[in-house]
Amino acid sequence: MPQHPDSKNDSRLNLEQQRKRAKDILKKAKAGDPISIDRFQKYHPDCRPGQVMFMNLLQLADAQLVIARENRFSSWSQMKAHIDQMERIRNKLKAPQLVPQDADCPTLHIRCGSDLEQSLQQAGFVGDYLAFTDPFCQGPVQSLTNRSEYIERRAGFMASAYQMELEAVRNRLRLEYHQLQGSHRYPRIVLWFEADSYDQLSLAYLLHYFRYELGDAQKLELICIDSFPGIQCFRGLGQLPVEALPLLWSQRQPITAEQMHLCDRTWQAVTAPSPKDLWSIATSDTSKLSALAPALMRHLQEFPWVEDGLSLTERLTLSILAEGACLGQDLFQALIHERDPLPYLGDTMYWFVLQQLLDAPNSPLAVQPETLDLPWPQRLFDITPLGLALLHKQQHWRSLQTCDRWLGGVLIQPNQPCWQWNQKTQTLSYS
Repeated sequence: MPQHPDSKNDSRLNLEQQRKRAKDILKKAKAGDPISIDRFQKYHPDCRPGQVMFMNLLQLADAQLVIARENRFSSWSQMKAHIDQMERIRNKLKAPQLVPQDADCPTLHIRCGSDLEQSLQQAGFVGDYLAFTDPFCQGPVQSLTNRSEYIERRAGFMASAYQMELEAVRNRLRLEYHQLQGSHRYPRIVLWFEADSYDQLSLAYLLHYFRYELGDAQKLELICIDSFPGIQCFRGLGQLPVEALPLLWSQRQPITAEQMHLCDRTWQAVTAPSPKDLWSIATSDTSKLSALAPALMRHLQEFPWVEDGLSLTERLTLSILAEGACLGQDLFQALIHERDPLPYLGDTMYWFVLQQLLDAPNSPLAVQPETLDLPWPQRLFDITPLGLALLHKQQHWRSLQTCDRWLGGVLIQPNQPCWQWNQKTQTLSYS
């Protein structure tokens, strides 16, 4: 979500600061400031476009309502209650004899990354932590029937794509899958996830796995969010302050048989050689897991588009560069924070996308020679004439690219018929 000029991407909301923001927007709106007026018209139920003449009748309570709704609350009082609750949790965490949040039951916390491990400890959790980091949204993801063969193939892809040491990647994957196999020892397993395709594909695999591997003695619970109060541009649980974790813990929900069945179907569709079943799930009722369908649709948008052969990530990258050359770090930030409708890539994964574009004999983007040997974030990128031609649909990328690409179980090969995404009809076709 684009940030307002005076908003703070800070989940530690301060009530006095929010009061000052309300007074400021009220003053500016009455003075005719178009940005402040737009905020009233967007968030206040009684202010509609074209009602500028009524701005001088607004009161502080109206401005407070706008501020509250910008922070994802329905009212000022609800926002105040949240701020008070966060303050109480923060003070409780300072207690010398802090009672662990999960002390009532041996618990395994699973997250598709290590970003919460330290924060959970600081928040008073004592359960074990499993960082399950296999990035299913990139590279070949096929049946896990032969675990050793699967791990070897995934390790080979990750080492090559992310410029990692093969043995280190292989050992990490082996350890993570081995630890997952030991999860049956825990009476309670809590999954901490977000709404993007990286997390949702991992969640699909885990619930598929647990559906067949866990017995009735295990309690499975889920925490899955797509936003948090005070964070205008929410991108992940790692953004949250420590006191937010006990709050989310109190809101966790038991995982149901229906959710596990849905994820089982999803995982089988992810690993299939055709994306038809995945599209069927993405366009059906997935309200049992509300974040799943949007994440799957974002995943499907990475197939070559009918109109130009580019994936959505590739197209967004070229559209940013069409506005001017920029450093890799700025390119990544613009993609994640401004352009991508549902960001899912980490920076290392994004460099792999750029590398595949650069590997083509005729590339749609270029790196300034003097920055070529610098780390990816410091390289200066620009669009080429081919890149501009692709954006204007004067060329088609499928006829020019030379790299194989995998999306789950689907292989996309140069100059071969493949599955394509039609953005206008939101459907897939094979040609």
